[in-house]
Amino acid sequence: MYRVSVRWPLMTHHFCTIFAIVLLLSVLSYTRHLALMGVGEIWLFQATTEQSVFIGLLMYRIGCSYKMTRNVLYFAAVQSL
Repeated sequence: MYRVSVRWPLMTHHFCTIFAIVLLLSVLSYTRHLALMGVGEIWLFQATTEQSVFIGLLMYRIGCSYKMTRNVLYFAAVQSL
């Protein structure tokens, strides 16, 4: 859950995601293609839904109450689904 150093697969995941989103936005600025716009919006929405998972994991890490942490992680699971 928490590591002092970040592993290479996680770093690669984040860099590739950022690169893909920037590439998608540059393609959108030239083509104005509606299907690509929809894919970009879905992808960005998916990236924002992960934030509630991180909040739940942070609550677990700092020792918040079991019930609050469980509720946040349950919400995150439903939201991500």
